Amino acid sequence: MERRDYILRMIEQLGTVLAALRRRILGGTAEPEEIRGELAETAKLGGLDYDLARAMGPDTLRTMVAPGGDVDPGRCWLLAEIFYLEGLEADLAEDAHEARDAFERAGFLYGLLRPLPGNVVGVAEADERLAEVESRLEALGRRRGRLGAGSKG
Repeated sequence: MERRDYILRMIEQLGTVLAALRRRILGGTAEPEEIRGELAETAKLGGLDYDLARAMGPDTLRTMVAPGGDVDPGRCWLLAEIFYLEGLEADLAEDAHEARDAFERAGFLYGLLRPLPGNVVGVAEADERLAEVESRLEALGRRRGRLGAGSKG
């Protein structure tokens, strides 16, 4: 129970920082470089290397958030949220490639946190956030389809 309380406190504290950053992203009041710097700093506070995580594929990301084999829910949630915000910023900046890459990473990590039968870990909010990420990826696909159709003519 103590571990779960610690995880919830960590998520709450870093969540406050990420929520403020999300408001700035949605409000358009921060430059992309500034956002990336704050995401890196937040990752560092959670014991993660943002730049290294950005270079990793799914299997290696899993190792980063499950160093002992079992997913560390605090680290996983933090990294998923960071990638989600990176994707949101890239999407609003109309950088579909970067947005898709970040949303796919976020979706993979949220998927590791889904409260499934037999899953030692489980963060109830993971299903909700995963649905939001999937919706954003679908929207990116639709926009790409419209752009592709328009460029043929």
